[in-house]
Amino acid sequence: MRITRLHLRDLKRHVDQTIEPAPGLTVIRGPNEAGKTTIQRALELALYRRCTAAGAEIEELRRWGAGDDARPVVEMEFEDDGRNGRLVKNFRGAKGTVSLTIGEETTTDPAQADTWLAELTGIPTVEFFRSTASVRHHEVFRLVGDEGNLRDRLQASISGAERGVSVARKRLDGAIRGLKTAGPKNPGPIKQAEDEKARLEVELRRGEEALGRLERDREIHVSALVRHQAADAAVAGSKEQLRQAELAIRLTAERAEAEARYAKYREASEIRAQTSELERTHPSKIALPVLRTQVGRLRSLELEITEYRADLAADEEIPLLELPEPRWKPIVYAGVLLFVIGLAVYGALAFQLIGRVIVGVALEPLAGLVVSLVGILVLLYAWRRRDWGKDVRRLNQMREKQIERRLRGRSEVEQKLKDAERVRDRLLAEIVQSDVPAAEALLAAEEEHLHKIALLRARYEQLMRDDPRTDVERARDEAAAEAERKAAALAGMGEIGREPGRAKERFEGRLRTETDERDSAVRGEAAAAARVGQNDVDALVVAAASEALTEVTERLAALQRRLRVQETVLAALDAAETATMKKATRFLEQRMGRDIERITGGRYRRIQVEDDLEMRVWSPERGDWVPAAQLSQGTLDQLYLAARVELVRLVTNDRRPPLLFDDPFVTYDDARAAHAVELLKGLTGDHQILYLTTSERYDAAADRVIVLPAPTAVDTEKAAAAG
Repeated sequence: MRITRLHLRDLKRHVDQTIEPAPGLTVIRGPNEAGKTTIQRALELALYRRCTAAGAEIEELRRWGAGDDARPVVEMEFEDDGRNGRLVKNFRGAKGTVSLTIGEETTTDPAQADTWLAELTGIPTVEFFRSTASVRHHEVFRLVGDEGNLRDRLQASISGAERGVSVARKRLDGAIRGLKTAGPKNPGPIKQAEDEKARLEVELRRGEEALGRLERDREIHVSALVRHQAADAAVAGSKEQLRQAELAIRLTAERAEAEARYAKYREASEIRAQTSELERTHPSKIALPVLRTQVGRLRSLELEITEYRADLAADEEIPLLELPEPRWKPIVYAGVLLFVIGLAVYGALAFQLIGRVIVGVALEPLAGLVVSLVGILVLLYAWRRRDWGKDVRRLNQMREKQIERRLRGRSEVEQKLKDAERVRDRLLAEIVQSDVPAAEALLAAEEEHLHKIALLRARYEQLMRDDPRTDVERARDEAAAEAERKAAALAGMGEIGREPGRAKERFEGRLRTETDERDSAVRGEAAAAARVGQNDVDALVVAAASEALTEVTERLAALQRRLRVQETVLAALDAAETATMKKATRFLEQRMGRDIERITGGRYRRIQVEDDLEMRVWSPERGDWVPAAQLSQGTLDQLYLAARVELVRLVTNDRRPPLLFDDPFVTYDDARAAHAVELLKGLTGDHQILYLTTSERYDAAADRVIVLPAPTAVDTEKAAAAG
């Protein structure tokens, strides 16, 4: 984690202060009361204090002379693993607000913001920050001439508190020795002693339970750290697999899209080839409109020729015969004769009718009537024959006229026939066909040919409607190559490439489970660390309770019990320290060697760290291990700083929080200060370093120097007025 910008508003003497530290070593220089320590407190507020915090400590941070509405505001911009982040905390007590953005995620929940910040830095509380990543000058002063102080400081860094185990152990040892040499005392009245004894027994029992909880909580904290590391590794692995699955899904979609483009461009290329071939192989060399006009003309000419030939053939096949007129006059004469004869017969026999009636015969006159009737019918037939004669005369007249007309029009029809045949032959020669059916077939073939071309062009326009590219063959080849590349990439991804959708679902489910497990591990680690930090049991108080208890009981029994309790407390402290320090000592021994080699220019390369944090380095001059207490004070200080840096990596699980140094080299001479700054420069590859100082001697080594102005007379007058 590297801070890119820190902005303070209404924080002690900083009205509106912006600091933009370098990624490496930044020296923040200023005289006393310039606000350097306030910057250190601002970082602690931003990273580890909840925005809803209240009380005297927050009130003391308010800007001097500010109104009631002015409250401290800390804004911080940072980078972490390629992600940009921004934090804004407004400390207004219960109305305090926070906004934390990391990459694409944002939260305004104070509890969640604290969890995210603990994950970023790997340091859960301000106590851990002060005892690991924040080094103050008074800590180094205590190391002078006392290796026990070195172990105490490192033990405090590991546990995240300022308990001073060595001091407690010395006090317990002194108390135990005092118990063994102390004389008898009179506790007072028996009843008073019994009541006091009962009270002290309860107090002692609670203290022992608190010590037991402290030991158990430290063990739980170590287990939580291991669980957190495993969960982080699992989440990172699942995220990478999920990223691969998402990449496979994208590649699958891109391959499908490339295959679709390949199919489109391939079809377009084939259509262009077919269209070119059809354009080259027209059945007719004459344009279709001209050919259609000529074939239509041929149809008309062929119809005229057929009509002319039919007219000529009709004249030859149907002869015009002269019809004889029917004879009707003799038939008239015969009819008149029969009518007269019949009347005569009827008249001649009429006289005989009466006599025959008398005798019963009346049939003879009927014969005369029949003859007369026949005569009438013959006359009617003759009349009809007369009418037929008129018709025959009219037909003969028409025949004569027709013969005259035929003789006059046949030559004209023959001439028109010749002209039509000549035009037809000329048109057939122009289209290079033998007859009209062949011309009709040529026209149909040309129309079908152009219809195919039109269909192909329409399909091509449909395919390439929204695509302005004209080089479809190149586009086809590019699409095929792209599809092959995507397919090869998917094949190289194994099972994920074969079924990316199912793989993504599987990895998403696994990531959700592992994220929940990690969150649970973070909460468990934070809770365990909080329990360790909140356990305020004091071994001296427990020992005092035991001592008071022994005073109200029989002197010897009380002294013995007190001795046993204090020995038990000391053993508990040793056990708790051993459990906590065991892992730290192994870690320091493995990691400090490279730092010591760099600090000492290769003089010391190997280091041993005992369980009680006693350090020894291998001396090439002596050919043996040398205790750290026998080294120079400068080397001892540098060992302490190297141990603190490695402890940061232990506590933060190899996270990289910024390191803050409040002028720990203020009493160093120039040479030792130069070596110390060289040590800090060597750490900038892993950590961003902020060095607060009043001196200018570190400016040359700094990547950036930020100078804070000194308090002005106006500031002093305001402070005096406020006081």
